[in-house]
Amino acid sequence: MRQVLQLKASLLLSLSALFLPGIAKGAVGSLHREKPVEMALVCGSDGLLSDSTFWIGWWLKKEEGWHTYWEHPGNVGLTPHLEWVLPEGFTGGELQFPFPQRVQMAGVKAYGHYGETLILAEVKAPKLEVGQNIEFKAKARWMACSNVCLPSYTDLSITLPVLASLEPDPVWSSRFQEFLQNRPIAIPANWKVEAEEVGQFTKLSLRAPYPLGGKELYLFGGDRLVCSDADQLFRPSDSGAELLLPKPPWPEETPTHLKGLLRVTEEQGIAAHYTLSIPLR
Repeated sequence: MRQVLQLKASLLLSLSALFLPGIAKGAVGSLHREKPVEMALVCGSDGLLSDSTFWIGWWLKKEEGWHTYWEHPGNVGLTPHLEWVLPEGFTGGELQFPFPQRVQMAGVKAYGHYGETLILAEVKAPKLEVGQNIEFKAKARWMACSNVCLPSYTDLSITLPVLASLEPDPVWSSRFQEFLQNRPIAIPANWKVEAEEVGQFTKLSLRAPYPLGGKELYLFGGDRLVCSDADQLFRPSDSGAELLLPKPPWPEETPTHLKGLLRVTEEQGIAAHYTLSIPLR
C-alpha cells in the first residue's frame, strides 16, 4: 500500500512538472512549492558552452495578493537573495532585478513584485569537456507579504549539460531576451540633473532637451533618502521639472548621493527607466 501511495505521489509530481514552462527541455531545476510562492532556477537554453558567460534565472510565482521585494525594498521588506554554491572554476555575478512596482504590506507601501518575477544572475564557466553535466546550487532567501509577511528559505539547484552548441528554450529564451533588452540605462548625457536636501525632503531637479510636463516621473529610491510610503510631488516648469521626495522616518544620517531608479512614463503609458546616482548639494 505504501508503495502504491509513493508511486501516485511521484506520478502527480511528474505531471505537474510538465505544465511548468520550460520543463520539457530541461531548462528548469528543482521546483520549490511553499504557499504562497513557488520557484525554481531556470535557463534560457538547453545547456551551457565551455569557457563562456551565460545567465541563470531565479523564477518566482506568487499567489494573488502576495508580493516579494525589489533589491531596494523601501520602508519595509527583505531583498531576495541567492547564496551560490558553484562548481569549481565557476564565478557568479550579482542578481539583476526587473523593474519594481509599488507594493503594499498592511497599509505600508514598498518596492517589489506581484505575480511572476524573473531575476537573473550572470555566470562565467571555465573550460569544460562536452558531455559533462554541471550542477548549480543556491541557498535562496526571500520574504512574501500580503497582510502578513512570511520570511522563508530553501535550497535550489539546476543541472545543465555542457554542449558543443546550444538551442534556445522555447519559453525561457524569450523571457531572458526581453529582460536583458529592457534593462535600465544611464541618465542621458544631455540632461542636467541635480539633487539637494531641503528639510524633510530631497529635491531632484531635472532639465531635458524636451518638455517634461506631459510625463509622469517617479523615483524608486535606492537608499534611505526616499520614503517609499509617501507620495512624491512632481512640479513641471518651462525649463524642466522637480521631484520633491519625502524622507523616510529613519533617513541616512550623512548622505553624499541620491541613488535610485527614475521611471519616466509617457502619456501613452510607455515607461523608460534610468539609473540615478548624483551628488547631493
